[in-house]
Amino acid sequence: MKLAGIVGLTAQLAVGGPRSRKRFILTAIVMAVASVFLLIGSAALPLSEAQRDREADRSPTLKRGAVRSDGTLLTRSWTDVYLDRELSVNEVAPIRSDAPPPPGLERLPRPGEIVVSPEVEAALRTDEPLRERYPQSIIGTVGDAGLIGPREWTVWIGVATDAFPVDYFPASGWGAKPEDRPPLPGGLRLAVPVGLAALLLPLLALVVNAVRWGSPERDRRLAALRLSGMSAVEVRVITAVEIGMAAVVGSLGGGVAFLALAAAVAARLPGAGAFLTDVLPPIPAAAAIVVGLPVFATATAVIALRRVVVNPIGVVRRSAVVRSGRWQLVPLAVGLLTACWLVATERTGDAAVVPFFLAAALIMIGLLVSAPTLCLGVASLMLRLGRGPAVFLAARRAQASAATSARVVGVVALLVCASGWFLAVLPLADGGNPASLTQLQQRLAPHTFLASVERAPRPGELNLPGVTGVAHLVDVELGGSGEGYSSFNATAGDCTELSSVLRSPLPACGPGSTYLAPGDREGNRLGTGESLAAYQFKSESPDGIEYVELGPVRPGKLIHNALDGLDDLAIGAGIVPVSHIPQQALQDASAQQLLVTVSSSDPIVVERVRTAIEGLQEGSQRRVRDVETLIRDAQSVSRTYRQLALAGLVLAFVVSTLSLTVALLDRLLEERRGIAALRAQGVTVRSLRLILLGQTAANLLPGALAGMVCAIPMIEAFSTASDGSELTVPWLQLAAIASGCAVAVLGAVLLMLPALREAIDTRLLVVD
Repeated sequence: MKLAGIVGLTAQLAVGGPRSRKRFILTAIVMAVASVFLLIGSAALPLSEAQRDREADRSPTLKRGAVRSDGTLLTRSWTDVYLDRELSVNEVAPIRSDAPPPPGLERLPRPGEIVVSPEVEAALRTDEPLRERYPQSIIGTVGDAGLIGPREWTVWIGVATDAFPVDYFPASGWGAKPEDRPPLPGGLRLAVPVGLAALLLPLLALVVNAVRWGSPERDRRLAALRLSGMSAVEVRVITAVEIGMAAVVGSLGGGVAFLALAAAVAARLPGAGAFLTDVLPPIPAAAAIVVGLPVFATATAVIALRRVVVNPIGVVRRSAVVRSGRWQLVPLAVGLLTACWLVATERTGDAAVVPFFLAAALIMIGLLVSAPTLCLGVASLMLRLGRGPAVFLAARRAQASAATSARVVGVVALLVCASGWFLAVLPLADGGNPASLTQLQQRLAPHTFLASVERAPRPGELNLPGVTGVAHLVDVELGGSGEGYSSFNATAGDCTELSSVLRSPLPACGPGSTYLAPGDREGNRLGTGESLAAYQFKSESPDGIEYVELGPVRPGKLIHNALDGLDDLAIGAGIVPVSHIPQQALQDASAQQLLVTVSSSDPIVVERVRTAIEGLQEGSQRRVRDVETLIRDAQSVSRTYRQLALAGLVLAFVVSTLSLTVALLDRLLEERRGIAALRAQGVTVRSLRLILLGQTAANLLPGALAGMVCAIPMIEAFSTASDGSELTVPWLQLAAIASGCAVAVLGAVLLMLPALREAIDTRLLVVD
């Protein structure tokens, strides 16, 4: 038979009967789901790459050591905040008349002019505080080429060249491509591919189970075709073509569904949003998924048919009997023992790399290999401990379906284990120290702003509505008096001012109170009683850095244990009264901090205070943040990965539930005559539902439990191997995973109820 004839006959067989249509539609739906998930995964990285490339296109080409005449323009940028929205601010000054504008701008703004994004332009029309902060004349809007996303807030401000320091590095243009991607922390470099692999396996299991869907009915049809005169090769080709056609329909449908989903997601992404072209995967990757998925499904069908012997009088499937064997537990046991050995011996560094990777690989492989043993073991335990016919039948059905369910159980076990470990190592991605920032948050009064400033506020400059406290801290260089400078820094401040921005005032605050920083008291030179002096940087030469002595510093009454939790204020050895520091050291200080507490919750009042603080800053140091924002920034990387991991975990559990449902549903329909016989003998529908629930739980929950148990030694071993990285077992997330497994069991049973209603029909017992 020619290929066209085979395709035509296959199409007729696929949609000719009600059961054939259901099988075809279900297979197409499963392929569509797999296609959508794969396309989403392939679009995640290109989205970040597209936004990163657009960011690089508008980045200046700065060259270290260049003089002003070498460039065409001067530019600097910082991130402002308005009503909890981040605002990218860029100052630019042309050096030459041919200075090129950045992408998205028709020309560079002149002093007193600004170019804004469409979102900022709309906000400037209605928000007076924002207009007060950026009063320049708007000469245009930034085009799409200059935006990270359609809703990005960005401002380009024109300034004069003398607004930049004389030694500021010039730029020759735009489009500075980053040389290397900043590497992920060590744990994440391994966790990311492990997590992706763990999320991909449920999809593959779902596709395999969908291909095997309806095998008994297909077998009977194959026998009928052989009886009509077709050869064994022809009926195998018809089966492969049928599955391939369903896979093609599903894959193309999944591609269309993904396009609709991508358009909706692009319009609703938080922050700057994303352009539609950014959320689409690369064309080669999309083509490989849309084409490769049907090829994989067809190849799976062809491989499965190798065990099928098709004769005119019937079909025989040569299937292996799943037996429980202790050897299947050996890789898992060795991996767990290796992980425990790492923890017990406290090996770190290079000596722990190979053992840790070996332990992780053995644990993950062992979870997959031991899946049949887990299924049969739990079923045997149910037979020993369970009571009642429902438990007995559920255990027997779990034993009978162990071969089918083992694939899903192993995938779920690996998924839970990898996810638990991945969630544990995510804090390694944090750029700051959220723990110390949390301590600072507990010491500072609510709604306290922190900012680096160029000068102290003038009297009355910050007497604004809502301001209840202002503290100015100055970093000073100290050393032994008359003996030359030796590295040692402290903070000059007023304890009364600092108390106004703290939840509790500093103890024993007086004109001469000096507060020592927590830590080594013996090593704190403020408390040793030696003669101290303030120093100032003078010059740098091949012989070293030269400092000049400005005058003596007299620590007053020493107070201990008062600055706990204030480490992130960079107080150095402690806080010395301003009156005890030479005036020149205060005026020429290179680092000054301002803390301002605002009691009002009115956003207009808050933003006006922020604008006033920015007036004390210059250049690219205009960052006014509260501690809550600093904590969010410090946790932004791990929070993003955690959200992606949890989203992927939810999707993977959905896919695993569907995969297990398809596998068990296929077996349910295969055994529907036996189930109908049970119903005819008086077994209630409620008991049959309990049987399904018990069978599904026996198949799914052991893998989830094994994955959670194995995740704990992997986390502890990694914490030890990574030289004492402070990792904690994510008990809350693991509990959520366990709850998700229980929900998955219930979901699988609910999805199987319609088929159960059909299977308990006693008319199936009637022989035609």
